[in-house]
Amino acid sequence: MSNLTCPHCHNSVPMGASVCRGCHAELKYGPSRAIVFGSVILAVVAGSIVGSILPHSMSIVGWIVGIGTLGFLYTRVRSIYKDRVVFKRIYRTR
Repeated sequence: MSNLTCPHCHNSVPMGASVCRGCHAELKYGPSRAIVFGSVILAVVAGSIVGSILPHSMSIVGWIVGIGTLGFLYTRVRSIYKDRVVFKRIYRTR
Protein backbone atom coordinates (compact mmCIF):
# COMPACT_ATOMS: atom_id res chain seq x y z
CA MET A 1 0.00 0.00 0.00
CA SER A 2 1.42 3.37 -0.97
CA ASN A 3 1.60 6.46 1.16
CA LEU A 4 0.57 9.99 0.27
CA THR A 5 2.14 13.20 1.53
CA CYS A 6 -0.16 15.78 3.08
CA PRO A 7 0.38 19.16 1.39
CA HIS A 8 -0.57 20.99 4.61
CA CYS A 9 1.63 19.35 7.25
CA HIS A 10 3.90 17.15 5.04
CA ASN A 11 3.12 14.00 7.05
CA SER A 12 2.88 10.59 5.45
CA VAL A 13 -0.73 9.44 5.06
CA PRO A 14 -1.60 5.85 4.08
CA MET A 15 -3.66 5.42 0.91
CA GLY A 16 -7.30 4.83 1.85
CA ALA A 17 -7.23 6.95 5.01
CA SER A 18 -10.06 9.42 5.48
CA VAL A 19 -8.19 11.94 7.67
CA CYS A 20 -4.57 13.07 7.97
CA ARG A 21 -3.17 12.17 11.38
CA GLY A 22 -1.03 15.31 11.55
CA CYS A 23 -3.34 18.22 10.67
CA HIS A 24 -6.73 16.43 10.48
CA ALA A 25 -7.29 17.36 6.84
CA GLU A 26 -10.05 15.34 5.19
CA LEU A 27 -9.13 13.21 2.18
CA LYS A 28 -11.54 12.97 -0.74
CA TYR A 29 -11.02 10.26 -3.36
CA GLY A 30 -12.35 10.02 -6.91
CA PRO A 31 -14.12 12.56 -9.12
CA SER A 32 -15.55 15.80 -7.80
CA ARG A 33 -19.28 16.33 -7.47
CA ALA A 34 -19.22 18.79 -10.37
CA ILE A 35 -17.87 16.16 -12.74
CA VAL A 36 -20.43 13.58 -11.62
CA PHE A 37 -23.25 16.14 -11.91
CA GLY A 38 -22.02 17.14 -15.39
CA SER A 39 -22.05 13.49 -16.46
CA VAL A 40 -25.64 13.07 -15.30
CA ILE A 41 -26.71 16.24 -17.12
CA LEU A 42 -24.95 15.07 -20.30
CA ALA A 43 -26.72 11.70 -20.14
CA VAL A 44 -30.13 13.36 -19.63
CA VAL A 45 -29.51 15.70 -22.56
CA ALA A 46 -28.41 12.82 -24.80
CA GLY A 47 -31.51 10.80 -23.90
CA SER A 48 -33.78 13.81 -24.43
CA ILE A 49 -32.34 14.60 -27.84
CA VAL A 50 -32.66 11.02 -29.04
CA GLY A 51 -36.18 10.76 -27.57
CA SER A 52 -37.30 13.96 -29.28
CA ILE A 53 -35.91 12.97 -32.70
CA LEU A 54 -37.65 9.59 -32.78
CA PRO A 55 -41.41 9.15 -33.17
CA HIS A 56 -43.51 8.92 -30.01
CA SER A 57 -43.94 5.15 -30.39
CA MET A 58 -40.16 4.70 -30.04
CA SER A 59 -39.60 7.13 -27.15
CA ILE A 60 -38.31 4.28 -24.95
CA VAL A 61 -35.13 4.38 -27.03
CA GLY A 62 -34.39 7.81 -25.55
CA TRP A 63 -34.48 6.30 -22.07
CA ILE A 64 -32.22 3.46 -23.17
CA VAL A 65 -29.73 5.88 -24.73
CA GLY A 66 -29.78 8.07 -21.60
CA ILE A 67 -29.17 5.14 -19.26
CA GLY A 68 -26.51 3.72 -21.57
CA THR A 69 -24.76 7.08 -21.75
CA LEU A 70 -24.88 7.40 -17.98
CA GLY A 71 -23.35 3.93 -17.56
CA PHE A 72 -20.61 4.68 -20.08
CA LEU A 73 -19.77 8.04 -18.51
CA TYR A 74 -19.80 6.51 -15.02
CA THR A 75 -17.20 3.89 -15.95
CA ARG A 76 -15.04 6.40 -17.87
CA VAL A 77 -15.08 9.02 -15.11
CA ARG A 78 -14.23 6.41 -12.47
CA SER A 79 -11.32 5.10 -14.51
CA ILE A 80 -9.98 8.58 -15.30
CA TYR A 81 -10.21 9.88 -11.72
CA LYS A 82 -9.35 6.67 -9.84
CA ASP A 83 -6.05 8.11 -8.52
CA ARG A 84 -7.38 11.57 -7.63
CA VAL A 85 -6.94 12.53 -3.98
CA VAL A 86 -7.82 15.95 -2.54
CA PHE A 87 -6.73 17.08 0.91
CA LYS A 88 -9.30 19.47 2.35
CA ARG A 89 -8.48 21.33 5.52
CA ILE A 90 -10.56 23.99 7.22
CA TYR A 91 -8.45 26.55 8.99
CA ARG A 92 -10.18 27.76 12.10
CA THR A 93 -9.40 31.06 13.71
CA ARG A 94 -11.08 32.42 16.75
